[in-house]
Amino acid sequence: MLEATMKFIEIIFLVSGMMFISTGIIQYGRRTSDWFGVIRMFYRRISMSVVEYKWYRSGVACFVLGVIARVANLTFWPT
Repeated sequence: MLEATMKFIEIIFLVSGMMFISTGIIQYGRRTSDWFGVIRMFYRRISMSVVEYKWYRSGVACFVLGVIARVANLTFWPT
């Protein structure tokens, strides 16, 4: 039962993290109309608004929690 719950939590964190990151990126692209800046976001600092930054950071945090849940799943229930 715990194994199934951990897999569910892992999927929820990973999917929500990707959705939050995508939301922040889309908001930045719409605001600036600079879709090439979205690519630069991953290796260089760009000027994001507070709301865009919060979405982006929340997504990164959820994604990291999903990866931690995945590592825990593979540690305790290797299949």
